[in-house]
Parts: sequence; structure tokens; C-alpha cells
Amino acid sequence: MNHLESIKGIGPRMKEKLNRNGIYDCFDIINRFPSRYEIYHLTSLKDASEMSRVTLEGKVTSLPIVSFIRKNFNRLTFNLLIEDRTFKVVIFNREYLRSILDIGEDIVVTGQIDRLKNTFTATTLKLKRNFKNEIEPIYNIDGIGDKQFQKLVELSLLEYGYLLKDDLPKSLVTKYKLISYRDLLNIVHTPISEKDLLKIDRRIKYEELFKFQFKMQYLRLKHKSKKSLSKRYDKELILEFISSLPFELTEDQKQATNEIVKDILSRFVMNRLLQGDTGSGKTVVAAISILAVLSSGFQVALMAPTEILAQQHYDTFQKYFAPYDFSITYLSGKLSTSERRACLETIKNNPKTLIIGTHALFSDDVIYNNLGYVITDEQHRFGVNQRKKLREKGFNPDVLYMSATPIPRTLAISLFGDMDISTIKERPKNRIKVETKLFNNNQLDLVYLLIDEELKNHHQVYVVTPLILESETLDLSNAQKVFQDLKKRYSDYQVGLLHSKVNQEEKESVMEKFKANEIHLLVSTTVIEVGVDVPNATLMVIFDSHRFGLSQIHQLRGRVGRSALKSYCILVYSDNEEVKERLEILERTDDGFLLSEEDLRLRGPGDFFGMRQSGDLKFQKASIVTDANILEIAKNDALEILMNKDAYHMDEYSLLFNYLKEVLKKVNLD
Repeated sequence: MNHLESIKGIGPRMKEKLNRNGIYDCFDIINRFPSRYEIYHLTSLKDASEMSRVTLEGKVTSLPIVSFIRKNFNRLTFNLLIEDRTFKVVIFNREYLRSILDIGEDIVVTGQIDRLKNTFTATTLKLKRNFKNEIEPIYNIDGIGDKQFQKLVELSLLEYGYLLKDDLPKSLVTKYKLISYRDLLNIVHTPISEKDLLKIDRRIKYEELFKFQFKMQYLRLKHKSKKSLSKRYDKELILEFISSLPFELTEDQKQATNEIVKDILSRFVMNRLLQGDTGSGKTVVAAISILAVLSSGFQVALMAPTEILAQQHYDTFQKYFAPYDFSITYLSGKLSTSERRACLETIKNNPKTLIIGTHALFSDDVIYNNLGYVITDEQHRFGVNQRKKLREKGFNPDVLYMSATPIPRTLAISLFGDMDISTIKERPKNRIKVETKLFNNNQLDLVYLLIDEELKNHHQVYVVTPLILESETLDLSNAQKVFQDLKKRYSDYQVGLLHSKVNQEEKESVMEKFKANEIHLLVSTTVIEVGVDVPNATLMVIFDSHRFGLSQIHQLRGRVGRSALKSYCILVYSDNEEVKERLEILERTDDGFLLSEEDLRLRGPGDFFGMRQSGDLKFQKASIVTDANILEIAKNDALEILMNKDAYHMDEYSLLFNYLKEVLKKVNLD
């Protein structure tokens, strides 16, 4: 029952094609909704909007010409008389239409019209006698035509449609006046009007975002219900530490500290993300929480993605905790055998220890003594299994993930919906703003003058390029060439080179030399470590800055301005008004959250630093950017049901919880 072969027209070859597209039974066929719709409504030339999608009727006035541009890519062109004007029609990869386009043939074309150039770029072309005003579903299924697949849907619905049930609770369908699942199946594959398309849109968008949030909020509540060992920390010690700081905590830092410490005190496991802009003071918030856990007799492990960041944390916490009787140890793959043995002994025997390191922290020979708190810095740099391995070194330890990448609210709800989130937006008062200026490619002499000035003042400079090597297809700066040019130009200074092809050990060696002021000018791609402090670096020059996202540039400029020295960020761009307009926002603001929202709007969620697998965010219709309001509503609806203990036993929600059970089987719990 429900096998593909039970449908007329599905033989071995068709079954293989369907399987290749992730379709294994007739329910999969029914639930493979169109990816989009082509709307064919004939309009007149005077009503046809410029450069928007229109459908027009015309008469062929020249024989078509086919040009073969490259393998599997051709262009068909001919002249078409539309009412009283002749347009040159271009349509790609439709060589086969040549045989039906006789002079005098009446046809209907759909695409974009450009009256200024007298051109029409068509996406669809039909003979007039075969055309009717309609809405055509486009499935984009590899190897199977839309009409052919639509027929398979029709037969599958006829045979098995009655077996499909609506797992979206009836109360929500009624509350938002959504169409029922039964009605959706009746119109989604064969819509008649644009009103149908609106109904389809509303139902699918809400259902996708609601089910996504239902899963995420369930996971968040599941984390929150895990029992942890109670941590009774020394409150006086914490207050004494805060008052000893040479600065006052910002309101955001206080809020984040309270949220984290409250979780630590709770009997349940903390699973929290601490996010904040570069220089917002996440480290001191982490320090307060570490002190709380150490004072309650538990160990703390802080994992950083690289040796240089781990070493920096080690130096910072040694200063912070110098007056206290707690052990701080650094576990690195570079330790000698005797050093490693001593470090492992401390970890094994001393419960009041802060252990800082890289991947070495979850090695098999590391035996912790009452590990109660795990902090992962730049958590997106570690895999799910790596983070899990470290957590499993203790009994349900509290977990804090730290990120210096400001994440837009809707993306945070989506990517980290299974965690609680603490956000630090406010900057410490003593933080000097990095002055950002735009220079186009014709003003490079001025850029070099600024580099000269900073080097003469014994300051250090970063120069970032988008490419490592020269590209045949892209006319962009590349690190190798810029490195060679700058070595010649600044022969009295040490110039370093850093990019992703350099192995990790060499990368860290170069960064160490730059940090020690042995390298004065560092040419790099975007691999410069987030969080690395080089107080003497005062100038960041980014070539071809139009190739980077706003958030990425903001992260890069955060590498300078890490001391009381006046610092600058120079953005070199191609001389283009549109590019200039996009980059000018960086001159006006250094608010990473505002920039991340703008980036999300311009570039979409797929471009966000690979912070987490974003496969979860690939919805059929919904978009976390344009449907942010639905996402918020869906989150609240999901929470309301999950927080209601009676809901777990109510008939109305039984299919929804069955759906959750099925979807959780595919989730790699982190």
C-alpha cells in the first residue's frame, strides 16, 4: 500500500527518478508542493510594466537564430511584432522551439520587456492556439516535467489522499483563519486564482514556522528540565570581585551576569548563548560566572578554537583571579610530556580548577574532578560531537556558548531557538570608536599614505583581501600579490602573510609574531582570529570591500581599536554608486546588531558565517527575513502548547506530538 508502483505511469525508471529527488512513496508525491507558480495572464503593451514579469501576444516576423554559448547552454533569438512595435525576443535553452516558430505564427511570450532597447527576455513561450490564462505549478524536479509530475500528484491524491490527516491543531487553523489541510491539498497543485495563492501562502508559511518552532522550543525546554548538581556559590566573593574591577559593568553586562548566575544556581542544566559585539565585555561576564562555579567547589573548562585564543584567555584569567586560591591550568597539544602529566594531575586531583585549552580538553586521558561548567568560545568553530565530548566529561554540566558575532533577532530565534540567549549590546564607556572611511580604487595613493603614517608612528597594520591567489575570472585583489607588493614598498618593515592554505601551526606562529610586534604589516584573507588582542594594531585596510558582508567587515574592523590608541578602518571599493551606498552605513555606525540586521535583509540567512548548519532554515515558502512577524507568533503558539501539561494528552494535539516524535529521530542533539 502507498508504494510508488501502485500508481499508473510509475515503472522502474520513473521510480528511480523519484527516489533521486527524495520521493519514496505516494505521500511524498502529494506533499511535494510546487516550488513556485507561473501566472499567465495576457496583458496589453500599454499595461506591461517595464522590467517586471508580463505575458504578451505577438506575431513572429523573422526566423529564429540559435547561438551555442557553451556546452548545454544556448540562446534562441527572433523578432516579434507586439501590437505596433517590433521587439527582439531572447530565450535561453529552448533550441527545440526553432521548428515551430514560423514567420507569421501567433505566439504568447512571458518574461521581461525593455522598451528602451526594444528587447524581450522570455522565460516561457507558447503558441497562441495552445495558450490559456492560467496558473501553472513549477516543481523543479530533476528529470520529471511539471505536467508529468502534476499527473502523478492527481493520481496519488485520488488513491491515497483520504488517508492524510492534518497535524496542525484545529484551534490554530481557526484562530488564524487558515485553510484546512484537506483544502490545501485540493488547491496547492491546481490553483485557479491569485486568491488561492494567498491562501496557500498563509497556510504553508505559518505551518512551516510553527512546526520549526515547536521542535526548537521543545528542545530548549528539554535542556532546561535536565537535572544538574546544585551549585551554592560564594555571593560575597562575587560582589568583592565586581567591586575590584577598574571599570563599572554596563547595564547589559549586569543583566547577562544575572541571567547566567541565576541559571548556575538553579537545579537544572544551563544551555545558554552569550552573544555580544566585539569589545562589548563578554569575557568579564564569563569571569564572574566562572568565579561563582569555582567558589561552589566545581571545575570549569573553557575551550577556545585556537592555541593563540586559548593562551590569551589563560593570561586574562590569571590576572583576574590572581588574588584567589583557585588553580588555573592551560592544556595544550604543544605541552611537553612532563608539562602535560603535571597538568593532567592538577585536573584529576583539584576540584577548584579552571582548565583552559583547545580540542585537547576532551582527549581520552583528561579526567576531570567534578566538572560543573563548560564554556565554548566562538562555539560555531567546533562540531556538535566535539562540544558533546567535552560536556560528557562531567555530569550534566552547565553550558555557556560565547559568540562575538552579533546575530539578528530572527536568526537567533531560528539558529539558537533551543537555547536561552543573553545579549550584550551596550559598549563600555571607555571604548574608542574605530573611524571608518571609504576610498575607491582610484585613491590607492591616499591609502598608502595612511599606512605610511601609522607605520612611522610605530603602529601595526592589517591589510585584508578577498582572494588568496590571482583569479582568471575575478578582477580582485589577492593576498599573494598584495603581500609581494607591500614587501617591496615597505622593505624597512616586516610584512607577514596569512590565509586558509597556511597550516594551523604556521598561522598561529604568524599571529604570535604580529602580536609581539615582530611583524608590522599583516596581509591576510578573512582568517584573522576573532577575539585576538593586538593593542598596537591601529589600521585595518580592506581591499575590494564590496565583496564582503557588512557584518564580516564589522568583525574585521573589530581587530583594531583594542587600546586607547586612535584607530581606523579603510574600505577600498570598486567605483560604483550602489556599492558605495551599501558600504556607507559602516561609516555611520559601529552597532554590530544594526549591521547584522541590514546584512540579513540584503544577503539572506545562508550567508551568516556558517555559525551553525542552516539546513533547518530552508523552508518551502517561509522566510525568516520577510516573515519575522509570523516567526514570533509561531514561537509563542508553540510555547503555549508545550507549557500546557494537559496538551500532551489531548486528542487535538496527538498528531502534532506524533510529528514531533518523528522529526526528533532525525535531530543530532547538541
